[in-house]
Amino acid sequence: MELLTISNDSVIVSPYVLTIKEFEEISKRKKDIAIKEFSYVYHMCDHNSPFSVYDLTEKQEKIISSVFKSKWTPDTKVNAACDKYIELKETHAIKLLKAARSAINKLKHYFEIVDLTDVDDNGRPIYQAKDLVANLSKMADVVNGLSKLEELVKKEQQTLSANRGGVIVNKYSQ
Repeated sequence: MELLTISNDSVIVSPYVLTIKEFEEISKRKKDIAIKEFSYVYHMCDHNSPFSVYDLTEKQEKIISSVFKSKWTPDTKVNAACDKYIELKETHAIKLLKAARSAINKLKHYFEIVDLTDVDDNGRPIYQAKDLVANLSKMADVVNGLSKLEELVKKEQQTLSANRGGVIVNKYSQ
């Protein structure tokens, strides 16, 4: 079941969500604020969000600047909604996907900081060229593994969906 979805640059809140205490608290706020806060919850917690490729801190900064366009920090009610969203949505496959994306961000950081001219206190190179080349040669396997995991998660989501292929039914589809 989809709790929150994004369509036409707006968040769509499932009616089921409003029966859950943590989300009901947000829905009682001013409509424009509630929509932004639901958008924040979706983008922070859902693996399908375009922001899911960033690590946690960078993701939060980008979401806040994109959704709120001003200074804003999540309060306890928004954090509780995030926790509940994760509890209700995340399967083991999604948890593995998020962990894999986090590991890839760490690999990206490693490749950004590697400087083959860096030496330690004894004048020996900190990074070995052969290690860097070996790691680079394995990157295609890492990307392929991530793609396969993303496909598995999509298939899992489709089997969990009430509709065939995850197609959203509207009132004219019947």
